[in-house]
Amino acid sequence: MRTRALSERALIVLLAAITAAGPVSLSIYMPVVPLARAAFGVSVAAASTTVSAPLIAFAFGLFLYGPLSDHYGRRPVILGGLCIYLGGLVLALLAPSIGALTAGRVIAALGTSAGVTVARAAMGDLYAREKMAHKLATLTMVMVTANALAPAAGGALAEAFGWQAVFVVLLTSGIAITLSAWRWLPETRRAGEAQGPRGILEATAGLVRRRAFLALALQSAVIYTIFFVFVALVPYVFRNLGRSAAEYGLWYLMISVGYFIGNWCVSRYTYRFGVARLITVGIAIQALAGLAGWLLALGGLWHPFWLFAPWGVIGFAQGLALPNLTASAVALAPRHAGAASGLLGFIQQIVGALAVQLMAVSPTANPLPVTAFVAACTAAAWLAHVAGERRAVTPAAGTD
Repeated sequence: MRTRALSERALIVLLAAITAAGPVSLSIYMPVVPLARAAFGVSVAAASTTVSAPLIAFAFGLFLYGPLSDHYGRRPVILGGLCIYLGGLVLALLAPSIGALTAGRVIAALGTSAGVTVARAAMGDLYAREKMAHKLATLTMVMVTANALAPAAGGALAEAFGWQAVFVVLLTSGIAITLSAWRWLPETRRAGEAQGPRGILEATAGLVRRRAFLALALQSAVIYTIFFVFVALVPYVFRNLGRSAAEYGLWYLMISVGYFIGNWCVSRYTYRFGVARLITVGIAIQALAGLAGWLLALGGLWHPFWLFAPWGVIGFAQGLALPNLTASAVALAPRHAGAASGLLGFIQQIVGALAVQLMAVSPTANPLPVTAFVAACTAAAWLAHVAGERRAVTPAAGTD
């Protein structure tokens, strides 16, 4: 089918909607995990599998779809992924057991991973590193607007209509996104640039061997890890402190607002201050806020404000760093943007998923364990950056 040409702004909005499907499906579900656990009568660890297993599937999907999009093109891979996503949502909606719910979320995660990794590859097709960071930040601001409302909506829907209601909303919006992509999404991979399996494998192996790429990937993996652990465990902390899922969703807005502001700063100041400086500032602020959050919890300040206020600052710091880390990593392989985007996403998600499952056994009676984990990770990221990862943000010429 021949697609109608979109303006640059409209294309960013469409890519943002496609990219947002995965994060929104996670965020809207997080406040209702305790409700699903109670409905099926399972343990916290078993319920956490409905979070960690999809994250692992999402990671492998990122790894798979990036190279596939280098070979077959961006458009068909995104459309195929969206169809898989819809199938997973139907299974999750009708799930009679925690196992079926987990399977549905795994299938849905496999589908949404196509949009995330291939959208970044499409941005790499269209823009150089600095402009890509700028456009990624703009894309993310559009995406964060929807993602910011998702936890509040998920908590309210679950308490009013039951935990299945979130899947009705996701299925409805997913159908709309799929139809829009089928009608308007263009092919951004340039003609004659299809990559064969051998070339893609060689490019991926080359990226794995590159210290610069691994440094960028591990820094971005820290961002994903602490976010996933926080949003996976804090709903349980909230319930143990006598607070509701809906209230969690409202406080979560502080994180989204912080991230939005960080992205706005990237979209406005990337050319002025440069990619490397914004990464350094973001990692430093993240470490300071992580330490502050742990100290507040250690001091017994367990009110949601004191729990989420440091995370608003962390969100801002991550909004500064993540678009620039992503753009720098993908720019290391301009002829294999799909493979670079897929490998980057795989590392981010697999580290985050493993951390969620490992932390699922930690106590949730109070916020001390989760804030200590966040503080340790953000401090380690800052120390690694100071020790020498800063030199990895500027790709050498002719490195693809």
